Amino acid sequence: MNVTIDNLPDKLFNSINSTPIFDLHTHLFPPTHKSYFLLGFKNLLNYHYLIAELLIASNIDSSTFYSYNDDQKASLVWSELFVKRTPVSEACAGVLTILKQLNIEINNKSFALVCDEYDQKIHSDKNILELSNVSSLVMTNNPFDLDEWSLFNNNDWDKKIYFASLRLDDLILDYEESLKKAKDQTSGSEENNVIAYLEKCYLQSSPVYAAVSINIDTFNILLEDSTWKNILQWSQSKNLPLSLMLGVKRAVNKDFGLAGDGIGDINLKELSNLCNSFPKNKFLVTCLSLNDQHELTVLARKHPNLRIFGFWWFMNQPSIIKQILKMRIDMLGFSFIPQHSDARVSDQLIYKWTHFKKILYPVLLEYYQGLVDKNFLISEKIIQRDVHNLFSANAKNFLDIN
Repeated sequence: MNVTIDNLPDKLFNSINSTPIFDLHTHLFPPTHKSYFLLGFKNLLNYHYLIAELLIASNIDSSTFYSYNDDQKASLVWSELFVKRTPVSEACAGVLTILKQLNIEINNKSFALVCDEYDQKIHSDKNILELSNVSSLVMTNNPFDLDEWSLFNNNDWDKKIYFASLRLDDLILDYEESLKKAKDQTSGSEENNVIAYLEKCYLQSSPVYAAVSINIDTFNILLEDSTWKNILQWSQSKNLPLSLMLGVKRAVNKDFGLAGDGIGDINLKELSNLCNSFPKNKFLVTCLSLNDQHELTVLARKHPNLRIFGFWWFMNQPSIIKQILKMRIDMLGFSFIPQHSDARVSDQLIYKWTHFKKILYPVLLEYYQGLVDKNFLISEKIIQRDVHNLFSANAKNFLDIN
């Protein structure tokens, strides 16, 4: 059925809010992996986005803050950012969105009362997945953290919801220690230990991609280091894409802990060189700096083996997303993966996707209205196809997930 200029807004709104989501990149784990599964109001408040905001807004020393237990930290974050100050930042707004979705009234309530009401409404990941309409997601799995990797020794979790990935940062950050762990877990010759271990992990976890976060200081390792050349050849033999998260600078302020990372540099000319040097490999790419977005989008027009995904970390701000989303559509049509949650606390799925949908809706509406004005017929089926591709199929097709 063709839509009209009058019913187009409702058709689009309904499609955006009913289409299941495949979340390409998260830091989530199934609830059976208890040491790594994060859920609940206090974990939400103790997230490093809010901690960084707290430490620059207040006079609280970072060492003092980190000496507190989790209950004390969460109470302090609530008091400083939601009571003493107006919670207008994106990280604060996200918490308020979740509370609204759960129908929790916070005005004139103590922190303890808000916590109690929250805990009564959120009991498991099932609540979160249903509220966010996320049907499946990709975890971040570090094969060199053996305690974390122990997840794959068990079968008590839903592999149709939680897909694996191989996070390989440790091979860059501490190669010798990673090599030692690989040797301990395999019996091959030294030069093949890393590949042998990755093969073992691949068979154990069935990952949908490998991933690494790098900056200008480490990117050339991918092109010049023999181990990484072997990894790229191995991943190509598995048809396993490599996700490149470009432009992070770790520990800009070491005292802030996880909240202390910032933006580094990246030379996207080298990314183009990588795509040309390994044309049979597939690369998922996201950049942390606003300065790199235009060049990255141009490169995505030139390299079929490169696919842009999401708005990572400091890029995930409404004022930025709208501008860059429209630029990507202008140059790529709908041939990219528009968003991922990057969630570390399961509850964050609710606000990350709620906020993105609110930005996506008017952007898509503008493009569809422009097509109708040009006498191009838009049907409900076309809208559903496009939204399905943006929320799920574009990513799954690139990853060869059936």
